[in-house]
Amino acid sequence: MPKVGLIGYFNSGAYSDDLIEYVTKSLLLEQRPDLAFDSNLMFSPRASDPAYLNSFDLLVHCGGSLLGKCTHPPVRDIARWAGKVKTPLAVFGIGYRYEPDKEPLAPEMRERVRLLFEKAGMVSVRGKYTVQHLKENGLDISKISSLADPVMACDIPLDMNPINIVGNVRDMPQVEVQHISTERVHSLLAECYDWLIEKYELPLLLVSWRTNLNTDNDASGAYKVTKLMRNKGSMSVIAPPNYYVAAKSVGHARFYFGQRLHPTILAAARGVPFVGLEYQFDKMLDWASTVGIDNVIDTRDATLDSFIEAHGRAEVNTVRLREALPAKVAEIKATAKMIVELI
Repeated sequence: MPKVGLIGYFNSGAYSDDLIEYVTKSLLLEQRPDLAFDSNLMFSPRASDPAYLNSFDLLVHCGGSLLGKCTHPPVRDIARWAGKVKTPLAVFGIGYRYEPDKEPLAPEMRERVRLLFEKAGMVSVRGKYTVQHLKENGLDISKISSLADPVMACDIPLDMNPINIVGNVRDMPQVEVQHISTERVHSLLAECYDWLIEKYELPLLLVSWRTNLNTDNDASGAYKVTKLMRNKGSMSVIAPPNYYVAAKSVGHARFYFGQRLHPTILAAARGVPFVGLEYQFDKMLDWASTVGIDNVIDTRDATLDSFIEAHGRAEVNTVRLREALPAKVAEIKATAKMIVELI
């Protein structure tokens, strides 16, 4: 039974990362059902030990932001083990963590990415922004074989009523707040949430996608937004027990307004009209660049008016995405096939 080591922020309280883990496993198992997985590689005390890495049949650096994972083992220490590890490596659906207001990549970070791409037998990235930013930093993009986020191919089935805490979630507008949002973003979200409540004449459902047991979670962010709203009693905040329940709820929304990339991709792929709010590192804009949609607004300059304009484009973009989705899903599955063929 081949053993696959997944490099990612899994089992840390962030459901969007757990969703990436689920999707990655599902796609690879579809191609080869006999695979076994270790999803705790990044947090293992032996994560950068060449002997330990050689015990795997395949390493997959999957989902999320490329540079975020470059600050943790094993990628942080890749210069120490790259020449000693024979296990094949794939980079799957990764995004480049880019901040346009800052300097280009620090030399040590550029070297880590260079070594990662040099070691990888196959590279898949999220979007055109990632390719552009890698190229601007003088990195080799010749191994990039696909532009797609794996969550677009998520196969989690819909239930009629996945969350019973607030009753039936069907046909309620859903929203989601990033726990690290600024005061300006909280004010913007409060305006947008009030507008949605009055537009649909329905309460909002805010589903928390980060529920680790401390104050740094999405529910705390939702509380800060609620204090600024006119319609304080018209939003329910729920914390699902796991990513699977959270994911099932998304497909039942009448409309979805999200900050987190992967719940928003999931809603879009399920045919739910949506507006995405880019909050950090151009992740949402990077994904949107691959499918030709323009209903993502940016926290750097977004206003209530720009949100309303994007809401007006939501239906058209839903149709556009529906037309692009089959080809993207086929591209993702072809990439998964290439990954397992590295074994």
